[in-house]
Amino acid sequence: MDHRVKNLFTLTSSIVTLSARSATTSEELAAAVSARLIALAQAHALTIPRTSEAAGRNEQATTLRTLIQTIVAPYGGVDRSQSRVVVTGPDIAIAGGAVTSFALLREFATNAAKYGALSVQEGRVDISCVDDGDHFVLTWNESGGPPVDRQTDGEGFGTLLAKATVRGQLAGAISRDWKPEGLSIRLMVARDNLSVQRSED
Repeated sequence: MDHRVKNLFTLTSSIVTLSARSATTSEELAAAVSARLIALAQAHALTIPRTSEAAGRNEQATTLRTLIQTIVAPYGGVDRSQSRVVVTGPDIAIAGGAVTSFALLREFATNAAKYGALSVQEGRVDISCVDDGDHFVLTWNESGGPPVDRQTDGEGFGTLLAKATVRGQLAGAISRDWKPEGLSIRLMVARDNLSVQRSED
């Protein structure tokens, strides 16, 4: 928990810095920072199971694209003109437990904002999705960022969390490739572990 709080503060600092680079007035800066912090809070809330006195702990359900859109909104959103993050491939519906597990994408975004493509204005992330019926494969490709340093991420909290989540909760596999143009992450999970049928997009 302490590490996550520190990450939120670091991410907030990155949001302020990136917003300052494109803002021309203090009003623009305030508006940009406010919008991105609200989006960050929404992404965080989407990963937390709801509770109520009557039903107790309730799982949330959503689609993967909705989750991705919420997570990356602080950095410019998804699939809009000149967007810094673009998603291609099928959308899938995911159950509450899988929503929490796929929240590891927030760790990808956090690292990209701190060290990778999302730490600079020119950076870009391309997310491709493939559903072959038995497995769902998501590939996160960064480009346009600073020179890649494999040691930057190492076996830090985000990396260890991603491995534990993918292997333990989703019965999947995760691999990283530090390419010259940017980090590439491949995430493969068993389709059955997503619990629900593909959504119609």
